Amino acid sequence: MNTLRVLMYHKVDEKTRNFLCVSSAQLKEQLLYIKSKYVPIKLSDLLGHIKNGTALPDKAILITFDDGYENNFTLAYPIFKELDIPFTIFTVGSFIGKKAFHDSVEQAFLSEEQILNMVNLVDFAHHGLKHDNLMDLSSEQRTLEIIESVKQMSVFKHKTLAAWAYTFGAYPKRNKTEFDALKLAFQNSGIVCAFRIGNRINKLPLKDPFKIERIDIRGDESFFKFRLKVGFGKIL
Repeated sequence: MNTLRVLMYHKVDEKTRNFLCVSSAQLKEQLLYIKSKYVPIKLSDLLGHIKNGTALPDKAILITFDDGYENNFTLAYPIFKELDIPFTIFTVGSFIGKKAFHDSVEQAFLSEEQILNMVNLVDFAHHGLKHDNLMDLSSEQRTLEIIESVKQMSVFKHKTLAAWAYTFGAYPKRNKTEFDALKLAFQNSGIVCAFRIGNRINKLPLKDPFKIERIDIRGDESFFKFRLKVGFGKIL
């Protein structure tokens, strides 16, 4: 049975290791392990698989970062470039090129110049307009969030691919009517897949491309636990 692993990172930070931050040393150790055991793919490869049925390699793994922090360029990108491993960044439209108060602190986010310097190795996709939790919005507001996010990203020079990462991993998973409306809103805006968390390995072919599961990579967990999570998905 062919499978797809999708990893979720956020930040690289040399001073802090927590549920959002890994160090450069951790990241390099993890990427070397990934390269030895799996086949890293680009988001564009996955979109080709979803839209056209293009085959993915055995042991395919997609590495993603959420929010688009500046450290994704200054600290993460050099390591990925050295090891020649592609990755994906889900950016928040209103954060690009700015400092913003996020996660209870003011932080720097990627500029478009930095983004353009990474497009040889990095795919970019959607993470909302203002990082709002979709579950705090009405169905009509969710539709508007998607429309406005896609519209805003279209003004930038770099290409934003037709994929979405749910902020906070949240979507209406217990309400089929609301979820179907959300999927329709995505499809009407050209979005072909969306990523949740879940911490499970995806079986191929995907049962629902709008519920692709990712494995949450944390800086406060050991390398042994990292290998277990990547190998087996959700663990106790």
